[in-house]
Amino acid sequence: MRHYLLLALLLPLLAAGYSLAADPSEPSPASAENTQNKIQQAAFATQPKKLDPSANATPSELTIRKALKKSVTLKAEKKPLADVLRTLSRDFGINVFLDTRGLNEVGLTPETPITIEVEGIQLKSVLNLMLLPLDLAYTVKDEVLVITSDTRAQGKRTARTYPVADLVVPIPMAGPVPAGEKLPILSASAVNFDSLIEIIESSVQPRSWERIGGTGSIRTFDPTLSLVIRQSSEGHQAVEELLTQLRRQQDFQVAVETHFLENIPEDFWEQIGLDLDLDKQKTARQQPQNNGPLGGIILTDKEVALLLNEAQNNARTNLIQAPRVTLFNAQTAGLTDYLAGGKQHPLKHSLYLQPVISADRRDVRLNLRVSDREASDAVTWSYVNLVPDGQTILIELAQQQPHQTGVPAAEQESKVFKNKSVDQTRSFLLIRPQILVAEEEEAPFPDAQK
Repeated sequence: MRHYLLLALLLPLLAAGYSLAADPSEPSPASAENTQNKIQQAAFATQPKKLDPSANATPSELTIRKALKKSVTLKAEKKPLADVLRTLSRDFGINVFLDTRGLNEVGLTPETPITIEVEGIQLKSVLNLMLLPLDLAYTVKDEVLVITSDTRAQGKRTARTYPVADLVVPIPMAGPVPAGEKLPILSASAVNFDSLIEIIESSVQPRSWERIGGTGSIRTFDPTLSLVIRQSSEGHQAVEELLTQLRRQQDFQVAVETHFLENIPEDFWEQIGLDLDLDKQKTARQQPQNNGPLGGIILTDKEVALLLNEAQNNARTNLIQAPRVTLFNAQTAGLTDYLAGGKQHPLKHSLYLQPVISADRRDVRLNLRVSDREASDAVTWSYVNLVPDGQTILIELAQQQPHQTGVPAAEQESKVFKNKSVDQTRSFLLIRPQILVAEEEEAPFPDAQK
């Protein structure tokens, strides 16, 4: 009995010693399994979840999505749209709903004839080929394949605000206002939203706007000169692209440099190698009357430099440089004064000009109106010239000065003793337009925008 009692006391001690002698770093199978599960769960939790468009789809919607990826062979010759869709519904075992309100938006009916012949392509491609030319689209919604208008298929419409002050406020005339014309005053009526709204509605999803039964809308907010547009996400993207393109057109400006040359002697032109009479006959931009003033000739940079140099060194010639003006495309400006000695002086000829940039940005059409401010009678010349970008055009301003000679006599004898002659002094206008593009001008100064 005593031996059995001693053995019973030693067995627990031997078991504990065996346990202590074992490798403490070696986990038990159960412990290792639990640890591995925890590691896998932690790794799975750190992985980003992939968005699955079918995650919340019903079994019927999953069936439709699978059917859209299946191949189909379809042949229809002027078959009603409803019949074609009914055939596809039967062949693939899916429900197809034809939205008549969506058809009405694009001016179609279920009887619209469809002609299509395809073989071995996916159902979704067949639907695109058949529906896109009709401004229709498909979407999976409410456990059916819905055929509706493209705008309705795009989903919910949201409202966004677009500041458009730079597109709706007209560009005013620059410089002094000509005599007899009223000073332009900016008023609410001068702001033109209508043209911009018409462009947007006719260019961006034309059939989606409420004026023809759609759900898209445009409202003006005058206090901030903004448009509040309600459209789909794709519609908003198209609106932003359109406004960007319109604003890009306003990036074009024209810098105009002008010089007036007066009291030019006849031998002046020989010194710089110009024959104005010959150039007058050759130019295609001359005035209708062949005996009128020179309508305009294009000079090279070398000829311009010689002309200005000779004019500065000639004691009889007056060379006046008008202010350099920078205008938006098609903006009108008036030049009536010039700066000399820190003071404003009136120009002998007032100039009103309008530069219009050509579509290829290579030429500038100059619409000019020149008036002689010292003439007793209103004398005005109008010119329309096409000038290459950065080049200079020379235009003659004809001016006649009457001179009376003879011995003073009584009025009744004036025809015998009085002689009148008319001398013509030649005055010219030098104009150099240069096209400026905002993006190109800002390129050399990248840090200015930071």
